Amino acid sequence: MKRTKFFVPIPILLTLLLSGCVFDPSEFYFEREELSRVVQVQLVDYENPAQKEFSSWVPDHMDDLKPVDISKFTVNKTLDGGKLDDFCDKLCELPILYRYFAYDSPKGEAIRLNCSDGNFYLINSDENSYIGYIGKYSASGEVLDFYGCFVSAECTAELMKYFE
Repeated sequence: MKRTKFFVPIPILLTLLLSGCVFDPSEFYFEREELSRVVQVQLVDYENPAQKEFSSWVPDHMDDLKPVDISKFTVNKTLDGGKLDDFCDKLCELPILYRYFAYDSPKGEAIRLNCSDGNFYLINSDENSYIGYIGKYSASGEVLDFYGCFVSAECTAELMKYFE
């Protein structure tokens, strides 16, 4: 009887431990070929008082993502063209928590990667945490894709160095 009491909690604990890992988001990396269409990188501010935080990142919130209003962007700095390739190479090295839904839209300081076709990527991250928003938009601001957020605040810091 004592032996049964001891062994019953072990499978329950193992099940809980292993199932917790199932819901962790996978890592995503940009492919350099995808970023070959980037022609300009800007440090911008995006005015968005209506940003909403999702209560859980687990469900697929793609249908809840909001377009951006192009008129609410303020360009603070444009990356020197000579640094563009190095910036894109660095971005390809940084791990992203794939489809980690934290917010319905970006807000505040962001990095905007403008593409030759008018579409753009937006990288928005809190400097003090990994939570943020990385997505792709059409030239008119409609959401084309959502990637997630960086695995750590250090990733954003690595990209911000290019603007110093």
